[in-house]
Amino acid sequence: MEKTKIEELYENEKSKGFINHLIHAYLPISKVIKVYEFKKGTKHKCNVCGHALIDLETVMSRMYENKEYFKDMMSEIRKDLKGEETAYEDRAVIKHISHGAVTAWTGEKTDTVLCQECIQNLLNLVERGLLYSDKNITYQVNRMKRSTIFDTFANNDSLDTEEKEKVKKIQRHVENNPKHKATLGDFKVLQDLKEKMEKENKKNR
Repeated sequence: MEKTKIEELYENEKSKGFINHLIHAYLPISKVIKVYEFKKGTKHKCNVCGHALIDLETVMSRMYENKEYFKDMMSEIRKDLKGEETAYEDRAVIKHISHGAVTAWTGEKTDTVLCQECIQNLLNLVERGLLYSDKNITYQVNRMKRSTIFDTFANNDSLDTEEKEKVKKIQRHVENNPKHKATLGDFKVLQDLKEKMEKENKKNR
């Protein structure tokens, strides 16, 4: 079975770090959003496979401005009703709107843009990695889980700046020492802050 571009990059030690970045940026899938408009200087190609991409702003402007698109679209619908097929390259949306490009997607805290197929391949890579206990992927997923927990503290208005700084210090300590788990003192700090947030939440109900 032919390897995907995602798999090829992951198996190369020089590009594995890039895939790790994509894992954190695009997973879980709830992080993924369509690109409304490309940033200036951004290449309109998937950063993994190089497939041409298109943003939503371009799609909408071409649909609005191109009269031939609506004409061919109506012709295509009539053919569909008759049970006739329209060749891929002759479809209105391909010929007048996308020109073969596919929807651009992006994630959180990244300048990359990907096609849907590469995002699916990334998800498949992580799922297989967890299934077969790939150490790196297991570590990356556990790191994301920890980040989610720490973000809960960092984004809570019940905590003051000093308290949030304590949480950041614990997070840095854990992330910089992968083999060293949080201390009992760290857990005590987090537990006390968690109780404070819960009390404030009850007051505001």
